[in-house]
Amino acid sequence: MKADLGKKPGALEFSGPDAVRFLNGQITQDVRKVMGTGLVLPSCVTDAKGRLQFRVWIAEGCGGVLVICREGMTEDLETRLTRYLIADDVEVRDVSDKFCIGDFAIPEMDEAERIEKGIPRWGAELKEGMLPPEAGLDATDISYNKGCYIGQEVISRIKSAGKVNRRLTKFAFETEGIIGEITDTEGKPCGEVTSVSGLLGLGFLKRGVEEDTALRLGDRVVSIAS
Repeated sequence: MKADLGKKPGALEFSGPDAVRFLNGQITQDVRKVMGTGLVLPSCVTDAKGRLQFRVWIAEGCGGVLVICREGMTEDLETRLTRYLIADDVEVRDVSDKFCIGDFAIPEMDEAERIEKGIPRWGAELKEGMLPPEAGLDATDISYNKGCYIGQEVISRIKSAGKVNRRLTKFAFETEGIIGEITDTEGKPCGEVTSVSGLLGLGFLKRGVEEDTALRLGDRVVSIAS
């Protein structure tokens, strides 16, 4: 799992008796999993419609729960999370200047490796306003049994229905891969490639497209890779 946090990640520390309970009502991951375990877990922050606002990592800090975000997003993330902080006994501090990513086991990988492993990146596959399950984040970032949080009802309905309109997909090119819109045999748009490395690409394919469908991106032949 690539953190994709930039060179100078931001970090917010939530402390106080209600910190864990409060954060569990705001993010998709179960905060209790990182307390006393040494785990560092990815999570989504979604709006009331279940759409992605931020992707963060959570960990237990020295004084509470750390919410780690990409560089440049700390202020907006704090505004979003504290919007719902009313009667809870929680203190929030921006500890970005004291935070060192090297203190936490957040793995990194190069662009070729992440595409080979089908891992989405912010700004390419991950964008504000998308539904997290479209990018496969339901398998890594979302707890379905921890209780309610902002956007939980929509995300749970998607799981119950068992489908989204598009899914993160790995593609194979016959020649050097390129980014762009994928079309089917009739020339109708059916997906897109958002990242490439050599003959491999990563992107999205619309629901209903069969695995053996002949796909093209411009003058290039594209197939679904395993």
